[in-house]
Amino acid sequence: MAQSSSRKLYAVPPVLWAIIMLVLTLTPAKEMPRTPDWKLLAFDTAAHAGVFAVLAVLSWVALRQQRRWPALAQRPAMPVLIGSVLFGGLIEILQYLMAVGRQAEWSDLVGDSLGAALALLLISGGWHWWTRRQMATSLLLLLLSSSLFFVRPAQAQAPDLGRARRTIEALAAPNMHGRGYVQGGEHQAAAYLRGRLRQLGLQPLAPDFMQSFTLDVNTFPGKLELQLGYQSRLSMPAVSFTPGIDFIASPESPSAATTAASLIPADTAALYGGEAKARELLSGYLDSKPNQFLVLSQRAENQLTAPSNADLLAKWERMYKARLVLVNKLTASVAEQQGKQPHLEVLASKWPPGQTSNAAAPFTATLRVDAELKRNYQTQNLAAIVRGRTQPDSFLVVSAHYDHLGMMGNKTYFPGANDNASGVALLLELAAHYARPENRPIYSVVFLLFGAEEAGLVGSRYFVAHPLVPLPHIKFLVNLDLLGTGEEGATVVNGKVYEPAYQRLTALNEAHHYLPRLTARGRAANSDHFPFSEAGVPAFFLYTRGGSQAYHDVHDVPGALSLAGFAGAFGLVRDFLNDLGARP
Repeated sequence: MAQSSSRKLYAVPPVLWAIIMLVLTLTPAKEMPRTPDWKLLAFDTAAHAGVFAVLAVLSWVALRQQRRWPALAQRPAMPVLIGSVLFGGLIEILQYLMAVGRQAEWSDLVGDSLGAALALLLISGGWHWWTRRQMATSLLLLLLSSSLFFVRPAQAQAPDLGRARRTIEALAAPNMHGRGYVQGGEHQAAAYLRGRLRQLGLQPLAPDFMQSFTLDVNTFPGKLELQLGYQSRLSMPAVSFTPGIDFIASPESPSAATTAASLIPADTAALYGGEAKARELLSGYLDSKPNQFLVLSQRAENQLTAPSNADLLAKWERMYKARLVLVNKLTASVAEQQGKQPHLEVLASKWPPGQTSNAAAPFTATLRVDAELKRNYQTQNLAAIVRGRTQPDSFLVVSAHYDHLGMMGNKTYFPGANDNASGVALLLELAAHYARPENRPIYSVVFLLFGAEEAGLVGSRYFVAHPLVPLPHIKFLVNLDLLGTGEEGATVVNGKVYEPAYQRLTALNEAHHYLPRLTARGRAANSDHFPFSEAGVPAFFLYTRGGSQAYHDVHDVPGALSLAGFAGAFGLVRDFLNDLGARP
């Protein structure tokens, strides 16, 4: 009896190991640890082989120890191999059905099966059990299982998520300087992307893929400083603020340098009472001190800068030297001009308490803003094409902007991982797909990487005004922006404008479970699709939802992105383009 119980215990390890494998299968992609990149062998493939090798060994030992089925105890290798293949197929099916950012791969199933087979070869004592008939049967089983479960047509190839992450990390790296207009950041990004397009073997639509244009842009290449000092005689340390973390300059801010300025807390009553009322409420500040900074809440700032209050704003601008606005979140942007006076946004949570009332402020402020308005700055769009096999003069377009906000001072930069290194990474994965000879499309597929999107869709507007392909020949454009998340699905801007196309998109998503859900929006001028749709080109703008909420700030870093919907967005856009004429 004791010996029988001991034999039964041998069945416990493979069962527990299989449960652990299933738990890992159900783990969302964003919670999985980062894996290293190996040159000769994919780490994920080796990991699959390793865990299935362990499962095969444990299962082999368990079958050898049981006595209920003597035939299995004598020859356990083949049943264990068959069971491993079937269990690997089950795991891939579960990953395909779950909307947690994991994806099914036939190559994973091959790795599972080979890992189990190699482990069985070693544990069973080598080749003595592996007769020619068994070997042929096992290899045939391996190939058939891969085909039955996950052999897909060539156009159904999945994106390389490891490569996509490396693309995002490269574009968001410090040496790209935020892909803006300080230290040539956007030029460095464009050079990197031209190299990627060449590697993929795409044809240029312009010399060296570049369509040059110019713009005016305000930049902050030097120092950006803000400090508060105490007015009292007490020897108290100054309060220093960190650019990007505690405060930012508004995009229109000019250069300025002011020391020991008085802070004037202003509320709505002071603003709307006009100049006389303001002088009465703020008695002792306006006339007695040469330097004053106005401190406003976000609500008061919105009221002051409303178009209907232009005259009031002009009066206030004669009475102070800078405007400090207390905000709940720092959101930077880009401007094509400079204003009259510096305007800083400061996190309200970092501001000393009690400084938004009309009580006397015990601080003085010192600021420095080094701004440079660059006139006729030359930048570029990038344009490449995969020529269609049978209808090369009909075009489908995939677009994404590669620029971002650049730098705020000489030390702080905006990485722009989600906005929009993620969209560029997805565009490059689609380009890699259609660049393969077996996936060459019927229609030509154009890949556009726009510059100066953050400056007001400048690059895409220039392309529409100077098209490199005839706009009437563009059958559809899909613009990719903010594709680094996806836990809550995706939104399709213009989905309510082009309803038949949106219905086709939703049908594809429902059939293949690419993303948890799709939501349609109407017309919106919020990305590079807009100039095209305004010119009569059917266009969607796709962005994912959920996950990281970082946007136009220094926290939009690669590590914050789950890429939960990346593979799904790839499959959805690929199938949509194929249905429109890109099918090989």
